[in-house]
Amino acid sequence: MAGILGLVGSARPWGNSDLLVRQALRGAQAEGAAVQMVRLTDLHLESCTGCMRCVISGKPCPVDDDMAWLAEVLQAADGLVLAAPTYFLGPAAVLKLVLDRLLMVIGSVEQVLPPPRPAVTIATAGLRDWRGVTLPYLNALVAACGYRPVESPIALAPGPGEVLLDEDLMAQVLAAGYRLGRGELEPAPVPPNVCPICRCDSFVLDGDRATCPICGQEAALEQAQDGMSLRFLSVADTPHRWTPEGLKAHMTEWVIATGPRFRAVRREIQERRKSYRNMDVDWLCPLSSETR
Repeated sequence: MAGILGLVGSARPWGNSDLLVRQALRGAQAEGAAVQMVRLTDLHLESCTGCMRCVISGKPCPVDDDMAWLAEVLQAADGLVLAAPTYFLGPAAVLKLVLDRLLMVIGSVEQVLPPPRPAVTIATAGLRDWRGVTLPYLNALVAACGYRPVESPIALAPGPGEVLLDEDLMAQVLAAGYRLGRGELEPAPVPPNVCPICRCDSFVLDGDRATCPICGQEAALEQAQDGMSLRFLSVADTPHRWTPEGLKAHMTEWVIATGPRFRAVRREIQERRKSYRNMDVDWLCPLSSETR
């Protein structure tokens, strides 16, 4: 029996993200899957300190929190549902926190990764023009954990629970849950001018080329009858940064390689840093609760 994990990236119980995860899990259950849920804000998750211990030294992350447990849960599931709200053009902060900490997972470059597993990602927003980059961030997170996004709807519903009034959306999410329960890996069709890997619709332009800033997928910029359009290179022929090969190359050729490079210049950096130690700067911080 397949095990499908639902991740809620919102602190609001019975809010839109919570309900959409439940709806997808309902579909997976109908296909015989066992389902479980985790609310990310219920976990004790600390910020990454950037020590690089997990990559360069190969030792466990020294931060004592629930991230190692979450990584194990993510690796054990056969499929994943992830939903999160859009706050100020990006995902809720807990999602970015988890994404920052994933170096402890993808840094194990010699670890044998499980085969690709399907994921459904859902971004909620109040207005379409304010949807920001939440959805591509969600897809980056699941891809970095070895999942393949197969359905990625955007839910437009400003009030808590308003998604329940959108019957078409709820039917779409239920159908996506059916696909998860069956273990389907074929991605749903992507709208024109949207990255086929992470569903990002913002690009870096360079001449007649466009590059997705989230996954690195490239496209040719072409003139069409109704304006400019993007012709993406074949996904199968273009290894992007979220494939196991792309992640391993980034880890070995850049992240791990920065260790010897930094050690070679560390003394010079320490010497140049001395002049800043004598600066007269006041650090601001709020009063403690005892002194207020």
